[in-house]
Amino acid sequence: MSTRSSEMPRGISDATDQPDGVGRRRRRLSWLLVLMALVAATAFVLLVRWQHRQPDPRLEFPRIHGAGGILPVSPGALLPSATADHRLLVDIDSAERDRSGHSIRLQTAAKILNLYAAAGVPADKVHMALLLYGHGVEVALGDGQYRARFHRPNPDAALLAQLQRAGVSTIACGQALGHQAITAADLQPGVRLALSALTEREELETAGYRAVPKEPH
Repeated sequence: MSTRSSEMPRGISDATDQPDGVGRRRRRLSWLLVLMALVAATAFVLLVRWQHRQPDPRLEFPRIHGAGGILPVSPGALLPSATADHRLLVDIDSAERDRSGHSIRLQTAAKILNLYAAAGVPADKVHMALLLYGHGVEVALGDGQYRARFHRPNPDAALLAQLQRAGVSTIACGQALGHQAITAADLQPGVRLALSALTEREELETAGYRAVPKEPH
């Protein structure tokens, strides 16, 4: 009977024959390459996020500074009437925020005022009302009440105050406040209380206010 020594696969034999030091160095090199790949991927993600957070340098803010930026357009573009009265209703029914941390609908309100200003429409020809209901009433919480509920300052306080200084009317739904255990005293100065958003909307529409649609994200 012929005898044959059992043979190990070549790759295993070669690996076994390697000195321990060479094997350790190769393993360390492999881990180092994996770590470098992870660092590069993380850096790329952070760079993309940082670029998205940077404001577009082309944006202009002719009336509401730092919010609702608009882009210039070519001459000959259709413009809103500078002599007609424009009555605009902006619903805010949630506390949804954009990348800057502000209410998306407050940004829309700011953008509208900037657009009309850029078109040369006098400020006294633009009438705007913000109607807050649902979780949208959180936008108008005073800083103390906002801190008590969310443990940070109200990020919308400064923008809402700037809109109010520009003549924007802010109205909160009394039913939404009651359901969320919020009182009128918990709101920022200048916010008016309505019986409900349902009834106040009808009043505003009767006075000629038109609802502003939500912008696509």
